[in-house]
Amino acid sequence: MRVEKPTPVQILLAWRDNKWVLSRNAVEVAAYAYRAHAMEMARRLSADAAEQGLDCYMLVKEPDGSWEERRCPRPGRDPPAG
Repeated sequence: MRVEKPTPVQILLAWRDNKWVLSRNAVEVAAYAYRAHAMEMARRLSADAAEQGLDCYMLVKEPDGSWEERRCPRPGRDPPAG
């Protein structure tokens, strides 16, 4: 089976139970104590998706409960996300 436009990769970075949890397509990948470490791994996951030619978006849930959706950074073309 060949799909013309594959489903985008979803990267979720969420503050849960005093740690940053990182998931890719609803599968937990890792947990980090510091946001910067979690964001670095999120960038790596988005780079992997870009290398495979897949669309990607990121959902970030902050400690205050607010959500932000953004396009994944594309290595070499987008500035780093904070």
